[in-house]
Amino acid sequence: MNKKTIFRLSIILACGLSTLVCSATKTRDYSMDSHTARSPSPVARAQAVVSPSPTTSPTIINSDIRSADFNHIPYRDVPDYSGPTAKHITLKAGEGRPSYVNFGDVNGDGLEEAMVVLSIANRGSAILHYVYVFSWERQQPKLLWAFETGDRADGGLRNVYAEKGQLVIELFGKDRVIGGQLFRGDEGLCCPSSLTKTRYRWTGKDFVQLSTEVLKNPSGDANPVMQKYSD
Repeated sequence: MNKKTIFRLSIILACGLSTLVCSATKTRDYSMDSHTARSPSPVARAQAVVSPSPTTSPTIINSDIRSADFNHIPYRDVPDYSGPTAKHITLKAGEGRPSYVNFGDVNGDGLEEAMVVLSIANRGSAILHYVYVFSWERQQPKLLWAFETGDRADGGLRNVYAEKGQLVIELFGKDRVIGGQLFRGDEGLCCPSSLTKTRYRWTGKDFVQLSTEVLKNPSGDANPVMQKYSD
């Protein structure tokens, strides 16, 4: 093999090696681009781990508040219409006997609260209720809100319950809202044709009204649909 032939073979070998290096470089570059495109940006990663809002989080059953004996706790500021003059009284532990109770998350913390309903003593035939909303703190009920309802079709209590981390109050009658005019006498007390559903959100200090809607009364009577309380 002469020098000219060796020189030609060297040139061919050098070009072949150069082609292989270029091809490998292109392959590595393409692989990196593909990997980068599949990886989420920092913003996308942050969005992927955002926690669900309190109103959509599943409720964790708080067995402690369900085991509380609501027959043996004090109740403050209970309306009393049994005498000639209306007054507010405090029922000592053991004096209050709830009529109804519901459990559920009404403040968006994922834990259950209790909605305890007492019947109000009165001299006539009116059926009035007083509702206490309790959370559970330091192994005892903590009062969040208490309110009085009306009489059957005049803003009487149908239901108070939790829904999506919020408090819902249903009163018999049209446009009946806690703090508003409940006693209107616009239809028979026994048979309200409608009910008012009002939704509330907990702010950390109190409940604020979010929405109100008037619905047809499915039962046609004025009886609460809550769970009866028994110790």
